[in-house]
Amino acid sequence: MSDSTDKPDPFDPFGIVASMNEWCCLLKAARELKDVDEEMMETMLEANATSPASLSPEAAVKLRSLVSLMRSLNLDPEAIRRRDPETLRELETACLRCTERSRCASELWAGTAAAAYPEFCPNAAGIDRLRGQ
Repeated sequence: MSDSTDKPDPFDPFGIVASMNEWCCLLKAARELKDVDEEMMETMLEANATSPASLSPEAAVKLRSLVSLMRSLNLDPEAIRRRDPETLRELETACLRCTERSRCASELWAGTAAAAYPEFCPNAAGIDRLRGQ
């Protein structure tokens, strides 16, 4: 006896609709994870900033960029904060003083920041130390 699910769909013989449905589910899950990540970042900034009330939106964006760069280099900012909070504060301070915000944002958006950061990032030496280079 044959199960009806063994037969190909006559309107989708190559399984494109099923693949698209799976793709949509993955995309939805990725968006949910991104939202959770952004909420976690807000919580971290509030909990760890010296004076969260004085953190401007621009400063928050810069610190998010630092976290994104570190993650693209397989560094865990939360683990570094627990292990060596002074080093992370130094990185955050340098990031807040950085004048290359648009370049940083462009490189992060393009997915090239992990390769290009030594060219423009004031934290390049500190990040390289954390990476053991």
